[in-house]
Amino acid sequence: MTGGEGTAAPVRPGPDARLVEVDDGAILLHRAVPAAAWVSPAALRWMRGAPVPPDRAADFARCVESWRSAGLVRDHDREGEPAPTEEPANPADPAGAGDAVVSHPVLVVASSPGCGYCRQLRTDLDANRRTLTARGVSVLLVGEGSPAAWGAGLKPPQAEELAGTYAHLGRLGTPSAVRLSPGGGAAHPVVRGFEAVTATLVELCGAEPGRVVCETPTSCSAGVNGAPVDALVVARAGGRAVGIAARGEEAVRVAALAAEATGTGADAAGGYVPVTLLVERPRNLWLVFRGGELVGRSRDADEALDVLRRMVAGFESPGVRQVRLLCGALVHGGGERALLFPRNWMSYLVARSASLARAGWRPCPDPFASLEAGPDGTPLLCHPSRPAGPPRHTPVAGVLAPRPTAPMPGVHVRARSLTRIANWAVRPVPPEQVGTVCALLAGLPVHLGTQEEALAFLTGSPAP
Repeated sequence: MTGGEGTAAPVRPGPDARLVEVDDGAILLHRAVPAAAWVSPAALRWMRGAPVPPDRAADFARCVESWRSAGLVRDHDREGEPAPTEEPANPADPAGAGDAVVSHPVLVVASSPGCGYCRQLRTDLDANRRTLTARGVSVLLVGEGSPAAWGAGLKPPQAEELAGTYAHLGRLGTPSAVRLSPGGGAAHPVVRGFEAVTATLVELCGAEPGRVVCETPTSCSAGVNGAPVDALVVARAGGRAVGIAARGEEAVRVAALAAEATGTGADAAGGYVPVTLLVERPRNLWLVFRGGELVGRSRDADEALDVLRRMVAGFESPGVRQVRLLCGALVHGGGERALLFPRNWMSYLVARSASLARAGWRPCPDPFASLEAGPDGTPLLCHPSRPAGPPRHTPVAGVLAPRPTAPMPGVHVRARSLTRIANWAVRPVPPEQVGTVCALLAGLPVHLGTQEEALAFLTGSPAP
């Protein structure tokens, strides 16, 4: 890339990114992972090879490097240049223990006390203890004092030996895991991260990872899911299994009813299923959680059951014309209009659902906001009107979004905000839908503020 006058080499979107022109500039959106960037009109021209003024060259170079690190633009600007060789995603056995011999499948998992993902993994392992035993699979957790085991029995001497062999596995990050198979001799594959470890457990227990819903824990998940559960029942969303955990006898009954409505129930999947939803009844309130987020709060068991059924149904595959956003939605009255809001505001707004109801608003208990274009191009929120019935469509009137933490230039503030909202799109985004996501959001009013200010705006109460 040249920094002075002259023709610059074009900066091309990465193989999994798309460039969508909006408001004279463009949005760079990654299709596979949550990453997006606003490209100003001037930067868009420079991306396409226009000369970069000398006094802007350093700023543009920093932008390009930031986009490159996020996978939004290609590693090499000039077409035909080879990209640098990447490190394999699944390295072989870092401990050099290819001669470890086991009589049945064993997954050695590195954990650490301060890792929220590891705490969620422990909860999932506890809930799936019977499944692991029935499938003849052992899981050995190392890195937190004495090793902990789940599933098929490992004799103490072997557990201690494996814990010593893989004592340094945590250097790859936690959770990481090495998969040991009977026979030994070959290097054992290693996986990194909560989703990859969970996918390996699903495979070891005889299912396809794509057939089981697995969501990455949030910062609040450990607090919500830290205590033991009394049951894990499995519901079915289309062809995928959804794990519903329950605490308390009444909550177990409600969870079972939600699963039975999908044609499944306790241990119906016959395999490893992580906890996605949780229902409990502390004192006289029914609470439904998705990970660490409160998605339902009521005093009535039937309402809790309705929330669970809608949440499960929301994990089914979207319609061909629908795009999904990982955010929440509020509907006013009988469905006259809807507003979208950030996912991390869900618990705050659900906990204040009584105040919202007095102003005519109600949070939608759906895992995603599914949008499609109406006949005139207006974005419509598609959500179930009842647990089993045709979907209903509500016009989307705007978006509630957080005020930027860092000051933004006065120009293109709206376009930058729309970029952050477009980044709510559920990944992966099919190539043909990238433009649809941006087009549906482009004309919506955006209300910037805090969640407290949003509540005041919705209820007409004084702003904090």
